[in-house]
Amino acid sequence: MFSILRFARQYMAPYGHWYGAGVVALLATAMLSVSIPVLIGEAIDVLRTGSDPTGVLPYNAMLIAIMGTVLIFVRWASRLLFFTPGRLVEAQVKHDLVGTLIQQQPVFYDRWPTGDLVSRASSDVNFLRLLSGFVVMQVINATVSFGLGIGQMVRISPTLAIYTLIPILLGFGVIQIFIKRMFTLVKLMQEDLADLSDHVLSSYQGVATIHGFTAANAFMKRFDKSNERYRDTSMKRADMRAVISPTMGLTATFNVFLVLYVGGPMAIRGDVSIGELVAFTSLLTFLTGPLRSVSFLVSAAKQSQAALERIDVILQEPPLRPDLPDPIPAPTAPAHLHVEHLSFAYPDEPDQIVLHDISFDLPAGATLGILGPTGSGKTTLLRCLARLYNPPADSVFVDGNDILEIDLDGWRRTLAFVPQRAFLFSESVAQNILLGDVPASQLADALALSAMEVDVAALPQGQDTRVGEAGVMLSGGQRQRTALARGLIRSPGTLILDDVLSAVDHSTESQLIHSLRERGTTPTTIIVANRISAIQHADLILVMEAGHVVDRGRHGELCERPGLYRDTWERQREGEEQ
Repeated sequence: MFSILRFARQYMAPYGHWYGAGVVALLATAMLSVSIPVLIGEAIDVLRTGSDPTGVLPYNAMLIAIMGTVLIFVRWASRLLFFTPGRLVEAQVKHDLVGTLIQQQPVFYDRWPTGDLVSRASSDVNFLRLLSGFVVMQVINATVSFGLGIGQMVRISPTLAIYTLIPILLGFGVIQIFIKRMFTLVKLMQEDLADLSDHVLSSYQGVATIHGFTAANAFMKRFDKSNERYRDTSMKRADMRAVISPTMGLTATFNVFLVLYVGGPMAIRGDVSIGELVAFTSLLTFLTGPLRSVSFLVSAAKQSQAALERIDVILQEPPLRPDLPDPIPAPTAPAHLHVEHLSFAYPDEPDQIVLHDISFDLPAGATLGILGPTGSGKTTLLRCLARLYNPPADSVFVDGNDILEIDLDGWRRTLAFVPQRAFLFSESVAQNILLGDVPASQLADALALSAMEVDVAALPQGQDTRVGEAGVMLSGGQRQRTALARGLIRSPGTLILDDVLSAVDHSTESQLIHSLRERGTTPTTIIVANRISAIQHADLILVMEAGHVVDRGRHGELCERPGLYRDTWERQREGEEQ
């Protein structure tokens, strides 16, 4: 459990000097606030006597003016000194959270909806800022204010102080009854907000599909259902606060009644002076603010506690990195890949085997082609080779080493994996290809290798044209070739292409295959394709069905044997002739 104390040690302790100065400012604020009523009371008592031989009135008036001016400054300083580290803590938590998310493997994102992660990284982190700044300040402020205020009240009249403490203690007792229920409601409310965020985000991303299938009403009903659930939970929390806030407000009001009811006769008897009674009432007024803020403070503290637990689940999730802590350095040259009896099932469905006893050997610099119908396991095999999912131990080897023991970061640097549905950011063509870590001077060569030169020249701003959300401004073939250029510009030692030529015509495909084969340094290449023309040049071709390798060989060998490969080759050749 990510306790508040552990959070304070990790994130708040580095800003201890800020908090220390803030506590001094709060102490000064409270001392000034409780001293001014006493000075006013003394002045009132002097006025009642009708004479001021020692000059108390002008002295007190000047002192009150000075203290009031200083009070304005120290109150402002206290907020600055507490809110600043709150913002710094917020920035650090976001940095750590995003860093953790980037390191996670796809299996992590299979379990966590995107909207939920967005909610935790925004709404929940805001509550941690509230905890690190406002909540800490209010807790210290309430503690100091009550301590000094009640101390002054006891000094003036212990009897009145006891009477006023009784309602305060009763009010805090009522609050304790609702605190546990408040925490449950707050946690449920944040979960409902995450569900609502996920629905809204997915709706925005698929708005074209929603319009295309006239499904707007269905999505609105789902939105209304999630929104009503979130509203109902929020209303229940508001009902709790509606009980707590008036309770503390009633406590403050009842205390004023007690002061007048008990203190009035005491003043008539001479047990306290009129000035002391006024000072006592002013001190109660000073404590009214902290009392009324208790309801918001309790709610904010519970929301922060729930946010800590939700964020801790993410921060404490270790990435699936069996290569750590002592990984084997990844190869920088084209790699020799050897797969031996690979069987694989996705972590969320361990009983459903997707790959069955796959074996092959691919020398460094060679090309492997993979053909098979939809659902045959082609993409799953590529994901294991790219270590997007960790294969079983001793089943995939790179240059003779188990892939699980090789430095994953280094393997990703020497590897270019171009998926069939490549994601493009809402930036320019150039930014999508470079991704910020490749010299722009290499862009022209990458565009030529991916046959994108003519397409880019036709765009309104050329390579600086923004492609829109997920590359919506480009055609399917242009998106695939942009993603291919992104992979080729890094001169990878191992190149994996997952059916990236499916949306291009035959002439463009021929140009791309020629570019790949004529490069100066030939990477170890794996190509998944549904068109045999894209893989017929491969050194080894695997034919897959239902997760099994049903045939293997070179193009000429496979065309001579009856089976899926030859049937596919004949149908595609007839289609081209027609």
